[in-house]
Amino acid sequence: MSRVETLVSFFGDRRPRPAPTLPADPDLTPEQSALVATACTKSGVVWVRPMEDGRLHLAWHAWFDDAVHVVYGVGEQMLPMLSGLAEVAVPSKDSGSRLITFAARAQVLSAGSTAWQAAATALSGVRLNAPDPAGQHERWANGCLISRLDPLHVLATGAGPENAPSEAAPPPPSPGTTITRVPWHAGGRAGRGRPGTTQA
Repeated sequence: MSRVETLVSFFGDRRPRPAPTLPADPDLTPEQSALVATACTKSGVVWVRPMEDGRLHLAWHAWFDDAVHVVYGVGEQMLPMLSGLAEVAVPSKDSGSRLITFAARAQVLSAGSTAWQAAATALSGVRLNAPDPAGQHERWANGCLISRLDPLHVLATGAGPENAPSEAAPPPPSPGTTITRVPWHAGGRAGRGRPGTTQA
């Protein structure tokens, strides 16, 4: 078995998937549009990725004007550039299982434009624990991007069959390490690991 086959068998196949054939214009039925709107309104987070990216990224968002809006950059969540075709998976607020996955046409809004101002206002309304509410829009205009993702085509609904492979991705490489031995303490740690002692 090759190294690639070994990694795939352990982690699952996380290589970029070929982009599906998508319509030029939105083709959602009224029922699908209603499902997307309901799911995105109730869930404060979505999973997003550019179509050519192999990894989904968790993002908080605002559903506004029939589209998903996300802000990312300095001082906010870190996401890949969302422009062009993107995939959006919406989890259930109650169970966390996937409700619907759809392709979207993403565009970066011009900072300060009318559309940007409206989106920033909607995002401010759902931003939790904002460090500087008064200067938030100015900070977003100078160091962040706001992308609008318009639903284009439904890719899947529901969590999928029980035997469907997990789409969990391995964590990205990190310089962080784990200490493999217990740090030394003068006199030891009272009440931990010694017979006849109890912890308070």
